[in-house]
Amino acid sequence: MKKTFAAVLTVLVISLFSSQLFAQTYAAVSLDSPLYGLLDKAQMRGLCGPLPAAKPYTEKVVIAAINEILAASEESENPLKDTEVEILTDALKQFDRKKGLDRMRGAYYYEAPGKVRTTFDFSFKLDTFASGGLYSDSGDDQWGFTFTPTISVRGDVGDNLSYDFTIFGNASRAVLQYLGEYDIGAYWYTDTTANDAENGSDTTNYTTRRYIKSYANKAYFPYTFFKGWDGSMYKLSNLTASGLDGWCDDLGLGFGIRAEMTSSFLDDKVQVRFGRIYREWAAMDEGASLVLSSNAHPFLAFETEITPVKWFTLSSITGILEFPNSDYIVGDAYNCSTDSTDYSNAAFFQNAYSASMVETNFKYVHFDFGTTSIWPKRLDLGYLFPLMNAVFYQNNIGDYDNIALFTDLKLQYPGIGYVWGSLFLDEFNGLSSESGLRGDWLHSTRDMYATQVGSKVYIPWLPFATLAVRYTKVEPYCYTHQAINYTPWYTHYISEAYMNAGEPIGYYLPPNSDEINVRFETTPLTNLAAHLEYQFIRHGAEYGSQAVNGSSIYSELDPCILSGDRDDIKKYFLHDGAYQWIHVIKVGADWSLKRFKVPVTLYSEVGFYYSYYTVLDDDDYANDNSSHAYHIAGDDSEYPSEAGFIISGGIKLFF
Repeated sequence: MKKTFAAVLTVLVISLFSSQLFAQTYAAVSLDSPLYGLLDKAQMRGLCGPLPAAKPYTEKVVIAAINEILAASEESENPLKDTEVEILTDALKQFDRKKGLDRMRGAYYYEAPGKVRTTFDFSFKLDTFASGGLYSDSGDDQWGFTFTPTISVRGDVGDNLSYDFTIFGNASRAVLQYLGEYDIGAYWYTDTTANDAENGSDTTNYTTRRYIKSYANKAYFPYTFFKGWDGSMYKLSNLTASGLDGWCDDLGLGFGIRAEMTSSFLDDKVQVRFGRIYREWAAMDEGASLVLSSNAHPFLAFETEITPVKWFTLSSITGILEFPNSDYIVGDAYNCSTDSTDYSNAAFFQNAYSASMVETNFKYVHFDFGTTSIWPKRLDLGYLFPLMNAVFYQNNIGDYDNIALFTDLKLQYPGIGYVWGSLFLDEFNGLSSESGLRGDWLHSTRDMYATQVGSKVYIPWLPFATLAVRYTKVEPYCYTHQAINYTPWYTHYISEAYMNAGEPIGYYLPPNSDEINVRFETTPLTNLAAHLEYQFIRHGAEYGSQAVNGSSIYSELDPCILSGDRDDIKKYFLHDGAYQWIHVIKVGADWSLKRFKVPVTLYSEVGFYYSYYTVLDDDDYANDNSSHAYHIAGDDSEYPSEAGFIISGGIKLFF
């Protein structure tokens, strides 16, 4: 206990005397920082007050929270262990920017002379990561890597404005294994518009179908690889002005910029940020958000966060989404017969994104509620105004856009853990007389939503140890939206799927999926963090003779179909086609060498992968609007079973 008290006292003294160096910075702490996990674990034990559900947090917020944790530990019935105190003490040191060159941070810190405090923190980082999969079918063996050098400058201008400018390079390889094609809807990009067809006009051209290509990434754990570059990339084999490509199936070179300007007013009760950074909203567990995931590709946006009292926060964001260079996925699948314009062209992805969230945070209860909107770029002020509900506003201006509601409820008891439930309501007709009164909202395809329930408990006998279990279900067509050609300011179709740069904005699984995730985490040593994780994922097939409609984020529920009303189409999870069942168990660790005066962190994951498919009898699949018994597919070439090992690891310099 004396050692703990001395460590806490040391931290408080350091904080007091070094406040001029870092106490006023409002630049964001990156979402990949392990500090977010530490703060979550401390909140579970009641050692700090609840933090907002809109991330990232500023450096000032994180520093204040760590100091609160260390101080509260001395008065707590469940104080921090010595190892935990050392971990938090070391965490504070990364914000202590001494003037001049700091070889442990790979940085140079400078304060400009003058009456207005102006600082510059120049830094360099390097992250090298490689991964490979070895499978029972040796033809699927694959490897990949990423190499990301980063240069950044961040600092303060005065007492209320901070900035960060980061530029990075990226060399990547992630070979995609072609599986087959997926039917995403009728070919209704014709002279006859969707509205005309719904009103009974000629639908002859609607018999043509549209397809995209389905792939598997075998070098990495399932659903873990996200593009690290911005926009497009150059293949090393074609370094020309016309060589921009959408994916690194061969060695590719890319780059990117992340930047922000953040300011705070009225004793930090109002915060505004303009920037292009990674974000996470309404996540009840790290990386598990249904709304705005930490895995979502960054986009430029204007954010506000208003906290008039400590238990209430109003957050809002509006930004411009980025188009995917998706030739490798869609090819000419969206090629319009009237003007031969390819859908992969940027003109079809001209969307803005807005979200607002109201949250209350108490000792035992967290509750939030909000709306999101994907809307073609135009001057609609209602989506920028945080006090305007997007559902009502869309109805006021004409019902053009992709609107969703979300809510989360978390119940927690300090020292034990918490349970939560989350709902993302994309589109819901369940209250209508045609569906809700018949009790069909569970099976109506027009009811598109994602749900999640989970629990996380504190394990007292290990440092910063937790066990989390969650179940997530993403319904068919959730996060998708039919393209529209009648929105103001546009004379062509606009895709309004809930994605940015071709990747999900919400949960990382595609539509028509579910997952059980069990994860154990601990930090047994001050320089060692470890985890053990199990995933059980089921997902509707996106290719083959029993592909399931609504299983891709590119899916579109046709505005009209030749065989009837789309409101009558039903969904029967596992019972309406082929489904992939995936089991993954993996163990990983991060080992920092900073205690040995070496600015390097080593990290690795090793795991076992097993996958198989269930299918229907062919005659049953032909009747595609009913529930049928399924069975495990034979080990054929279309839907095979497979086992494998995946090994990954990397080196971080100056992190």
